[in-house]
Amino acid sequence: MNIVDQMQEPIPKYVLEEVARGLDHRDDYGWIPWAWAALSGAGDVPVQVDEEIAEYPGHLVTVVGLGHLFDLFQDILSGGAADLEPDVELVGEIRPQITTIEIARYCEREGIYDRQDPETGSGLFREAVVARSAELRHRLLEILGGGRLFTSLHLAGQRVLDAELADVGTSDSLILTEDLVDAHLNVTVNEDFSADKQRTFAWLEGDLDLG
Repeated sequence: MNIVDQMQEPIPKYVLEEVARGLDHRDDYGWIPWAWAALSGAGDVPVQVDEEIAEYPGHLVTVVGLGHLFDLFQDILSGGAADLEPDVELVGEIRPQITTIEIARYCEREGIYDRQDPETGSGLFREAVVARSAELRHRLLEILGGGRLFTSLHLAGQRVLDAELADVGTSDSLILTEDLVDAHLNVTVNEDFSADKQRTFAWLEGDLDLG
């Protein structure tokens, strides 16, 4: 069984497109929706993102936080440091954006503050995403385990869709599946565990501070 139900759209396409504009790395294989579905399966988030509900600001921060985690992983795997700042700007008046008031209320509840003076909606959103991304890393480790989380991120960061991964009908379909991750887990974390992978794995599990 796939973690992601191919018949559902956990995150609306237009929301993903807005998030993708601010990412440094392309999530062609749908890691963000896959990770969202993993969180949903654990009861942390609803099955689908709904912009009409009061919890939407927190859910949007979660989606962007997943994107930021994806970006960090790919940067570190390529030899970088974990100091990448999120570049997704989704504070505004029109959905899928959230308003300055909404992000301010979210940050107040979560005890998050903008390090810049004066505080701005964009600054609060950035701080919220960074904080949420760190929480998501720890939570996904609990849900998936280090090996499966690492493998999912590694697979999703590949640039070329090879024959083994080409098992879906259209480019709009989600590609990353639980079965696919499990099939590649051993070779990813055991048989082909390069120095860059070891470094990234240590960061992912919290054993190496690259900030």
